[in-house]
Amino acid sequence: MGEKAEVLSSVHNAIRILQTFSTSERELGISEMSVRLGLAKSTVFRLMKTLNEANLVEKNLETQKYQLGIAAFELGFIVYHSMELRRVSAPILEKMAKSIRRVVRLGVYDKGGIVYLSKQYPDEDYGTISKIGDRVPVHCTAIGKMLLAHQSEKEIERVVTDPLTKYTNKTIVSPHELKKEILEIRKKGYAVTMEEVREGISSVAVPVYNDMGKVVGAISVTGVKSHFYASQIDQYVRELRTCSRQITDRMGMDYFV
Repeated sequence: MGEKAEVLSSVHNAIRILQTFSTSERELGISEMSVRLGLAKSTVFRLMKTLNEANLVEKNLETQKYQLGIAAFELGFIVYHSMELRRVSAPILEKMAKSIRRVVRLGVYDKGGIVYLSKQYPDEDYGTISKIGDRVPVHCTAIGKMLLAHQSEKEIERVVTDPLTKYTNKTIVSPHELKKEILEIRKKGYAVTMEEVREGISSVAVPVYNDMGKVVGAISVTGVKSHFYASQIDQYVRELRTCSRQITDRMGMDYFV
């Protein structure tokens, strides 16, 4: 218990150190942080060494003070980009949801799971099972499969070989079958799930790209199975791809404004 408490204390203090930096104080020295945080200089020095190795802080050799490093910027950019993606896509997806009268979602990949950033639905729809911020599995959702198909082979192997929960009798839990479907998704450019996470509910998803051509998320249409016959799925895919292009264009425009 003592060792665990010490580790948690170190993590807490490392977070406090990172939070000490601000736009008005971009550089701080060991002594300054020691006084402000009420920590021994040796403790601050040790934590700063660890943070520096992780590129979360870097040392200015001229002033001998520290500033936030590139890794901190990268983490902040990920959060900023997700917020921008949600902001830009919201009105586009809202318009689509009302036009086709189906639930429309935006999700991003996160370490073997999917986090929904946005959910738009028709006025008469009071929502389905998932909520904004929910973390859902990748192996049985259209957005999940779509984004998994764009991960590295190593990441795909890691995900499909982990124990996969079977939600309905149509949920694919076989690694071989799931990898086979991923190859098919890559060829088609969209993913479809039929009652894999909940009986009677189906979904179709396409990727969303940034202006550099990298997949940054996926958008989907969800509804009852009777609304997902072949020609209807084709229509959803066309609508989703149009929205995806609009989101990409809007993200690119905002980037250069």
